Parts: sequence; C-alpha cells; structure tokens
Amino acid sequence: MKKIELRVNGFDERCVIDSTEPDISILKNETIKTEYCSLYITDTDGATIWESGNCEFAPYFRCTGAELQPKTEYTVTAELLQDGLPVYGASAEFATGFLGTDWLAEWIEPEQEPAVKENEIPFYELFIPKPEFFGGHTRLRPCLEIQKNFFLKSDIETARLYATAHGIYRVRLNGSGLENNLFSPETSPYNDRLYYQSFDISDLCVEGENELLFTLADGWWAGRIGISGDSCQYGDRLGLLAQLEITLKNGNTVCIGSDSSFESRRSIIDYADLFIGQRTDFSAEPGPWSPCLKADYPKDNLTAQPTRPIHIYNEYNPEFFVSPAGELIADFGQVIAGITDITVSAPEGTEVTLDYCEVLDRDGNFLRNILGRNKDQRDVCICCSGETRFRPDFTYHGFRFVRISGVSKEQIISIKALAMGTELEQRGYFSCSDRRLNRLQHNIQQSTRANMFSVPTDCPQREKAGWTGDILDFAPTGCFNYSLESFLSSWLSNMRLEQFESGEIPVVVPNYPVQEKNQKAMGGSSSSAWSDACILVPLEIYRSYGNISILTDNFEMMKGWINWVTLKCLEKPEDLSDRTAAEKKWNEFLFNTGFHFGDWFIPSFVQKEGGVFAASEATKDVVASCYHAITLEAWSVILQTLISAGQESSGLNAELEKTSERLSLVKKAVEETYISSEGIVKGDLQGLYVMALQAGIGTPGLQNRMAERLVCLIEENGGRLDTGFVSTPHLLDILYKHGHKKTAFGLLFQTESPSWLYMVEHGATTIWENWEAVRPDGSVMPSSFNHYALGSVGSFLYTVIGGIKIAAHGYKSIEFSPATDCGLKFADCSIRTAWGKASCSWKQDGESCRISIIVPAGVDAVYSADGIKRKLRAGLNEFTI
Repeated sequence: MKKIELRVNGFDERCVIDSTEPDISILKNETIKTEYCSLYITDTDGATIWESGNCEFAPYFRCTGAELQPKTEYTVTAELLQDGLPVYGASAEFATGFLGTDWLAEWIEPEQEPAVKENEIPFYELFIPKPEFFGGHTRLRPCLEIQKNFFLKSDIETARLYATAHGIYRVRLNGSGLENNLFSPETSPYNDRLYYQSFDISDLCVEGENELLFTLADGWWAGRIGISGDSCQYGDRLGLLAQLEITLKNGNTVCIGSDSSFESRRSIIDYADLFIGQRTDFSAEPGPWSPCLKADYPKDNLTAQPTRPIHIYNEYNPEFFVSPAGELIADFGQVIAGITDITVSAPEGTEVTLDYCEVLDRDGNFLRNILGRNKDQRDVCICCSGETRFRPDFTYHGFRFVRISGVSKEQIISIKALAMGTELEQRGYFSCSDRRLNRLQHNIQQSTRANMFSVPTDCPQREKAGWTGDILDFAPTGCFNYSLESFLSSWLSNMRLEQFESGEIPVVVPNYPVQEKNQKAMGGSSSSAWSDACILVPLEIYRSYGNISILTDNFEMMKGWINWVTLKCLEKPEDLSDRTAAEKKWNEFLFNTGFHFGDWFIPSFVQKEGGVFAASEATKDVVASCYHAITLEAWSVILQTLISAGQESSGLNAELEKTSERLSLVKKAVEETYISSEGIVKGDLQGLYVMALQAGIGTPGLQNRMAERLVCLIEENGGRLDTGFVSTPHLLDILYKHGHKKTAFGLLFQTESPSWLYMVEHGATTIWENWEAVRPDGSVMPSSFNHYALGSVGSFLYTVIGGIKIAAHGYKSIEFSPATDCGLKFADCSIRTAWGKASCSWKQDGESCRISIIVPAGVDAVYSADGIKRKLRAGLNEFTI
C-alpha cells in the first residue's frame, strides 16, 4: 500500500502513553482521494484488540473501548479505502505506561542540605534594582549524583527505564547519555501531575557489570522560577524515582527499582539554577558515596510525559569582538533560548565566566537587559588540565551575546550556541517580495521556538512562565506555523488541574505558589483576556487542526469559567453609586469587578507616570466586558459544534440558549454603558475601539462610526498604532474587515515606532516585549527581547496577504482571498493540513496578477477576492486576474 502518515497522541515516532484511549491522527497528502478508512490496534502477538471497522474518513480518531494493558507494546494501523479496498496505509508503534498500576520503585533522596528559600519580595518592588538581586548563586546547593551498579548474567533482550525526579535529572548508562533527556521531567503542576519518562536502553545494557548514573539539579522543583525569582515552590529536597525493567535472552526478567541500595554523592557541579546559571568545577573530585534514604511521596500524580521532549534544534557560530569597555564578546547573530558549548585550553583551575544577554547598549557594550532578582544568566567553568569542554546541562538562558571572561580568544578552541525548545514540526510557510516582512516572519518563528519550552512561556530569561494571555493572543499564528496541538493540549490539561473549585482560571499555568501569591497581591488570581484562554485556545486548536476531542476534554473547565464570570458580574463595584445610570442598570452583565490587566502595555502609557498600570486602570472595565462577550461568542460556537457533532447533548441545547441570551444582553450592556451614539468609546483609546468591534458591539452603523474614529486616532498618532497587549492582535483584521484596508496596510508597513518593522529595522531577530525596547536614539530599555505575543500579526500575514482562511474546522473548507492590492509584488503562503498541503501564491505582472492555488483532495474551497468568487477544484488552480 502507498504510505500515509500516522501519529499516536501527536507523536510520529514510538511513544509511551498513560491512556487507554489513544488519539490517532492520519495525515494524507493533497492528492489522495478517499471517503472511507479502517483502523485497528494489534498487540505483540499480532492479535487485534481494537478495530474501527470501515468508517467515513476523518483525520482524527479516539480509540474508545480499547482494552489496553499497562507497560505493553502495541501497533496501530490505518488503511484508506477506495472501492472498499485498502489503497493507502501506515502503521505506528506505541506503548502504554503504568496506567495507574503500582511502581515497585521507591522515592529516594540523597543526603543533602535543604535548598534555601528566598525571602519574599512585594510585587511592586520586583523591578526596583537592588544589589542583592544579583549573586544568588551563594545561596545555591550543589547538584547530586545517584548511582546504581548492577550485574547481568545473560545477554539482553529488552531493557526499559522509567524515571522521574523532584528537580530535573540527566541519566547515563555505562557512560552513555540517554537521548531526549533535557530538563526531564520538565514542568507541570507537580503536586497533581508529575511526568515520568521512558527510555529504551536495550542497546546500552551489557552482560556483566553495568552502571546507572543520575545527576539531579534544582529545576522547577526547588530552583528560582517566575518573575519574582523565588525558590522552593514545591519542595527543598531533590529526589529520584526510577525503575529499570530488563528481559534477558534466557527468558528471565530483572526489575531494579530505586531504594536505599542506591548511593549518592555531591557532583562536581557546584550549583545549577534555571535562572542564575550553572557552575562546574572540572578540577574538583566528586564527594564520597553514601546511601540514599527512602522518602514518602505519593505516586498517584505520575503520568507519562505527553509531549515531545525539549531538544537542541539549531546551532550558531559566533563572531568575536572586543567591546568599547575592553571585554571579549561572542555574537551569535540570533536571540535564542539555550546554552553555549565551549571548549578552552587553559591551565587547571582557570575560571571561565560566561555572561549572557540579548542586546548590547547603545555604545556596543555588554548589557544585562533583564531586571529582577536572580536573573543572573551566568555560567562558570573551572578548568581541568589540558582542554576543558563545558556544556551546562541544568540551565538555559535567553541570549544572543556572551561575554567571556577568564580566557583570551586564542584559548577558545571552539564555542557554539545551542538553541533549545520543545520539539516542534513546522506546518506553515510565508514569504513575499518585502525582505522586511520576511524578517518579521523569521522573528515570529524564532520567538515561537524559544518559548515553546515544556509549556508556552512568555520569555526565556525573566520569567519562563506559562502566561495564559500570551498564548491566547498568539494561538492563531502559532497554530498556523507549527503543529502545536498535542503541546497545547497537554498545557490545557495542566490548566484543568490548576483551575480553582470556583471555576476561576489563574493567569499563569502552571500556577507556581509564589506566582499565585504575587497575583493576589495585584488584586486577583485571574484576569479577563488571560483566563479566557481556557476557552479561546481550545477553540483555536479545534479550528486549526479539526480534532473535536480538544473541546470535549476541556468542556467542564470552560463551563466552569463561564459560570464563574457570570457570578462575578453579579458583584457590585464598591463605587457603583458614583457610576453612570447605564452602568447601574446593566451591572449584572458587565465584568467590572475583580482584577484585570486591561489593555496592558499601551505604547503611549509606557513613559507616563504609572505606566502600564495606568493603562490597565484606564481600560480594564471596557476590555473585560468586551472580552466577556468575545468568550461567550466562542462558547456558543463550541456548544453548536458539539451539538452538531452528536456529542452527548444532555443540557447542551439549554446551555446554548442561555448563552445566546446572555451574549445579547452583554453586548447591549457594553453599548449602552460605554459607547455613545456617535460611536465614541469611553476612554477614547485605539485599543478600546478595537475591542468593541472585535466583540461585535452595536449595529453596523455604530460599528462603522467606531471604525472611523479608530482610523482618526491612528491618523492623529502619525499613522502609528497605540494599542495594548490585548487589542493589538485584532487591530489589522478589524481595520481590514471594516473597509479600512489602506490604514491596515499602512500600520503593517510603518517603520516608525511603535511598529513591527521598527523592530526589524533596529536589528530584531525575535519579537520584542516592548515596541521601543531600543529607542530611536539608540538607548536600550530593560526589557525582554524575546516575547512572542506581538508576533500575533503573523495571522494577518497568512490570512490576508497570504490569503488562506479557515472556512471550516481543520481546513476542511478553505477560503482563498489574497490581498493582491497590498503593495507587494508577490506572496507565497502554504500550510500542511491533515488533508494535505494547501497553498496560495500570487505575483503581480504589469496590470494583471497571476494566482496559483493548490487545494487538497477532500477539501471544499473557493476563491473570493478582487471582486471574483469562484469554486476551486482539488489540485492545482491557476488563473490571471
């Protein structure tokens, strides 16, 4: 049979799953025409244990009812049928994990000093520089090694290691490191969900003596994490749980579980922290071995890692220079998340210090661009005799530049930067005739890769935290560029665990304890347009990939959030008596209580007194109520989708009716409370018009007036945007939708600050957090230079200029509508859907324009642009307009 691609739980290679209902995805190419398929699962004996029978083809199947057994190998096979016969097919192997069965291994802990818990700092003092914010390495503890030697009397048939840790770990067997073991077990809400990893070590075990060696570091368990740089979020002692299961060729089995027979010692790594950095003394000897101690921790929170591992996906070579301050600096040409791999020739005891930053100051000197406690980003290596190679295992940094102290350039034999992140598969492509937009696209992708790091982080240097608002803004762009379905599905499962019993959703997931405390100090655990990610991200995943399981899996969480917001709206603001009559009348439909970030980080507010918090105060009521309408609209779509798909409909129709009624009233409340009949939104800021229009508030006439006022504000601002974090993702689409195409393209091609191309023309290689992170005079702001959220403009590039719009979930239906009048000479856009590659390219040729579109087989498609509307056929469609 001809080949197709088959994946289990998002993996295109053998994976281990802790579910009896694997999700199977089928990816065909764009030429395959099929209406039916058949799937079946077999065990190692070839016996069929589950089959779908012949059914209508769909890209996604959940194998419900499969009686899978723990720690067992399986093969799933899919066949695509034509005239009742299999023509295309593929198989994929997977294995089950423990599936809730007992571990024979015990939690163990080395002898150790407890990690030091940092003093808590009030949130509003976090960005006031203090001397003690730097140098936190003096409070760190050494990394620990755990060893188990074992003897095998026979050759190995199979051997598998299951392991996890309190902290992060690396493991070596007989001197060989295991692949896919960077930052294991990664981050999650540890108390409720701790990942374990599974390694096939059959080729590394030998007959006779074997040595299994683990190294433990603080990681997310005990190390410094989050904006506050606090430690000991989950514990202050490192621990290990490991189970080695071996089948010998003589038929015997061996199970070696962590217990008090495992020995531990201090390693030569003096300390390692995700933020501060790592210090390794290659001139030192490890400490003496001593027995590990058994520890009493639960195991019911353990689950097989559901995502692809963190890996090294690119390497960069440097250009060296000496700064005006006389310091040796390596420029790797690209801002990344990762580490360096350096080899030097220096006398034993030489201390080599590597300081990392993302940008130089205006004079070309090294600059620590990140404010806050424990943001050192410094690695230290003490050399052994001869050549010393140093590659940190237990930290990562956000950087482009590395300041090298302790050795000369001539003593550096080699150095390279290693870019790291969760393994992602690219699915979308965009290029055009403007090199600046191509660089913008490059920057969007680079920031995505750097911040998809176990969870969708906001930045790889200051916080490394799973802020919900960032991925909410960015999901349409990210899901176009990469296959993020399983990655974001896993993160959403963490969100379900972090949801409060009330239904409230925290603004960061995982919701580290001190992060939660800081957030409450700001005014509340949740915020509109951040917590709304619990609904809008699943819906975007469904739109982009087409798997309805993302909606069913998160249904109760979404419903809980809707109910919580509804109850929150019943609360009365403390100053309600001083508010307008309309606000008093409509209060129960306005989200005007509790904490909200509002339209965070409006450019014109950044330099004002009060800054971003002033912007929050000025916009929070309008933004929160508009976002309530946006989320209710999304919830309605989800309910309609589930009803149409024949899901369990008990109560769904009633829920839809209730939601539709409330949505109508919320829109009316926003209109009467915050918008005048002339279309002036209370506050009269660009972003507030964007949010009201995005929420669909008002009649078409009122919307036109709001859009016209938005254009006036842009023109009054010199043709530049002045929208915040929440409204910027919708700005260009809103202008384009309401007929202000010239203004939309003007903003896209704007080069003065604030603008996307301002970043590009000022040397950005990623997306900045702050529009003016580098000011026009060359001065540099203390800001992150690797925040992907403002890269949400990518969606406009793909859907409007590239012209590929989702018309039905998973690209089952596509509207091709490229903006050939945008001012470019050509554009080329494509995406790998489950149905095959879809692409749209166009090129201006004098007075005409040549269009070339590929439609995957089985997809409904139309061309709708330039006053033309035509149905497209499967395959290549070429025409001139």
